Amino acid sequence: MKSQLKWTFLHPQEVDPAAFGLSEILALKVARYRGDLDIRSVCVRGWKSFADLLDWHPVTGKRLDTAQWFIFTAIGRQEK
Repeated sequence: MKSQLKWTFLHPQEVDPAAFGLSEILALKVARYRGDLDIRSVCVRGWKSFADLLDWHPVTGKRLDTAQWFIFTAIGRQEK
C-alpha cells in the first residue's frame, strides 16, 4: 500500500548536499511521515532521500510537541 505524503519544496541551500551524497542540490522537498511501515521502505523514484527524527518543523521552524519523522528528498549533481 502506498503512503500518501504531502511534499513541500524547500530552498536547496537549507540542507548540506553531502547528506544525500551530492555536490549540489537542484531541488529539495520534505514530507512528514505518518505511515505504519518502516520509514526506511519509503523511496521516491529518481530522488535521493533520508529520514530524520526532528523536534522542530523543517518548514515552519516551530518546535513540535513530540519528535516526528520527516523524509527529505533531493535531486542534484554528483562530483565524479
